Amino acid sequence: MSLLTGRESTTGYEFLDDFVARELAPHTTAPWLLTDFHKHIWEIKTIHKKPYELDWRVRLWDGSLLTDAQNETLLRSLKHLLIIATNGVNEEFSTLAPVSQNTRLTCMLRIIDYLLIHAQSLDLIQFGLGALNSDDLKGILNHLASSPWLEDSVYSWHERASDFCNTQLRNLSDSEAEDLFAEYPSMLEVNDDECENLKLDIIATDIPRIRAALMKANLYYGNHHHGFKVSTKSLSERIYQDTLFGRTTSKSALEVLNFYPNETNYRREYPGVRVTTGESESLRETAYFYCRYALVNSAVLKTLGLPAPADTNTITEYTPTLNEPSRFRSVPSGNLLRLFRCSMEFHVEHGRMILNGFIRVAAHCYSQNLPITQLPETDFLRIIGPELAGFGVKKLGLSSHRRTKRGSTRKGNREQYYEHLRANQGLLELVSVYLGSVQLVVGMIMARRIDELVTLDAARCLDKSKSWLVFSLAKSTQKALGIRQRESRPIDAIAVEMIEELRRFQKILKRLGVIDDLTSLFATPCSLGYKGLQPCTLHLYNRNLNLACDYFESDLTADGERYYVRQHQLRRFFAIMFFYTNSFGELDTLRWMLGHRDIEHVWHYLTECLEPKDLRGAGARYFADLAKHERLENYQNLQDLLFAEFGTTKFSLVDEQKIEDYLSAMLEEGKARIEPQFFNDENGRSMNILFIVS
Repeated sequence: MSLLTGRESTTGYEFLDDFVARELAPHTTAPWLLTDFHKHIWEIKTIHKKPYELDWRVRLWDGSLLTDAQNETLLRSLKHLLIIATNGVNEEFSTLAPVSQNTRLTCMLRIIDYLLIHAQSLDLIQFGLGALNSDDLKGILNHLASSPWLEDSVYSWHERASDFCNTQLRNLSDSEAEDLFAEYPSMLEVNDDECENLKLDIIATDIPRIRAALMKANLYYGNHHHGFKVSTKSLSERIYQDTLFGRTTSKSALEVLNFYPNETNYRREYPGVRVTTGESESLRETAYFYCRYALVNSAVLKTLGLPAPADTNTITEYTPTLNEPSRFRSVPSGNLLRLFRCSMEFHVEHGRMILNGFIRVAAHCYSQNLPITQLPETDFLRIIGPELAGFGVKKLGLSSHRRTKRGSTRKGNREQYYEHLRANQGLLELVSVYLGSVQLVVGMIMARRIDELVTLDAARCLDKSKSWLVFSLAKSTQKALGIRQRESRPIDAIAVEMIEELRRFQKILKRLGVIDDLTSLFATPCSLGYKGLQPCTLHLYNRNLNLACDYFESDLTADGERYYVRQHQLRRFFAIMFFYTNSFGELDTLRWMLGHRDIEHVWHYLTECLEPKDLRGAGARYFADLAKHERLENYQNLQDLLFAEFGTTKFSLVDEQKIEDYLSAMLEEGKARIEPQFFNDENGRSMNILFIVS
């Protein structure tokens, strides 16, 4: 037996005590946190395919690291607060969909960055979060709410980027600038339109030298084909060393500092009509609530033995002036109907021919183990056949990688590109136009949310009878472990025909070995000509819509802006047309078609889409129809009004148009009004339409 002198005896299992203590400590674990709470580098995984790192070794204003011993209290407080804000005080958000968890997480990470950036003025190093009083908390919320973009309110992105550019400019010699201008002459080209929307606090005449300074600092990515663009992520690594999250993330592009040696970068023929209403002057309401939730519940830190802000209850209901959520603008109905007609005609007359042409080219190159961009032009024209050649097709793609003469451009100027697009010269562009046509028709007929269409599965998007569209319902993951509900809605035959054509396209490509398996329904061949199909993304979905709008020449405004349609605008058009056709009588059916859970939500949706006169007109038609069919038993005031006007209680004997005209006049003159009444019954939220006589 050994004797231990001057210290307690040990068993060798003391590490278990520490292990149990850590396991039981609240707010130290989360579904998205893959590493131990106490580590200085966290691995995070929400919506990303691979985890990313959060490095808590942040350099603070006094030169110390956040992970240094003297800052342990602040470090632990911020770590706990990140988990509390994302998971919920009682872990009520832990089962949200990954995308929702990611939104909460990134919002809180930016709040932490704000606290770290202002650590000196807020005395956080000395007193931790306990230094914050109610005025500080309100000041933080006011500042966060002051801009719709957290990159500005938290990071002062354009201000800091401007300071960095001006500093680099001072460190650039004339000889260095001349050498870079000789290598990249397009650095000297400055677009007047970009200067009008400069955003940076720099002098326009300094732009070429600032580009040279940033190139010297190795802050550009790209090449002569695609142009050189400032890497906002690399720039953030330089200017946000005092942040946890901001230094590792990209920011909005600094367009005026980008330059294009071979061609001007463009994606649309004309400037686009603004798709949303209003100017975003403050933070969105949802993002603000996430921020406020985090600060209110920072009081929980006190239960963990950590300093917490005082009087968090004073901001429980605190709301500075917030931006009204922007709404999608309506596209003129005549324009939408013309695009709809053009899309169907394009499908009927050219759809299969175009897809078959791509299949033949892709299959030939696959069998010959030849990159599709290296297929000689004579072979390309022979393979696609005389029908496509007669349609105008001359090359694989207008913007695909291919051998070009020295000094020539890959894509050409804007005018030439869109002239060649409508002359059907590029096969890849025609495939994208066809996909855009299908998106326009299916989007308008089905009124689905954009993410429901982007994620449509080619193998499973139609039921066995081919009369129902099957999709993953958006906004359906709450209390469902992040798994979306599978839903179905009836679909028109023309939309089924178009979807079946895309499914046939993928099935043949799979059978020929070009693709490994069926993928998203709107998967797109790469415009650069690389092999296979690109799974559909929001960017690719909207690119197809843009190409279709340019190909079919969507309407232009007097200001020279084109209507580039977005899915939510098609969804609104469906709701408006449905309401005009069915008035108030089928609102529950409209709710079901749109995928809303609450009929009150549908009503608010309609009031955003429609002018008051449209609602009054629909109300007059609705009540005239009820009167004609003797169904006014619940509207005694209205019966009395009509009796006084027409001298009978048998309203079926009265011309329905006369009743509608009379009610329209009453509503227009303000002598009557229509209001919804919402109530809960055994079916959930229901609605009555009241006709109120003034």
